[in-house]
Amino acid sequence: MKNFSDLLATDLHLEVCVNNTVYSVGLSVPLDFAATDTVIVDGVEILPRYQYLAVDGRLTITEPFYQWYHRVSGQGWLLKPQ
Repeated sequence: MKNFSDLLATDLHLEVCVNNTVYSVGLSVPLDFAATDTVIVDGVEILPRYQYLAVDGRLTITEPFYQWYHRVSGQGWLLKPQ
């Protein structure tokens, strides 16, 4: 990547590994997992680490992943686009 235009042209996605099966999904795609799944998103363990956030046996992430992750992990706020 050489400049900001290159960044804008980059296809951004998340690498989601659910029970050792890897998927590529968009950054803003809602994520839904069974609370018993083993889930790693971009190298970050989500389940079982955040299993206590599951409701009715499901962990649903409706906001963009990194906004959700920074909030639940106590890392502070990320800027939201207007």
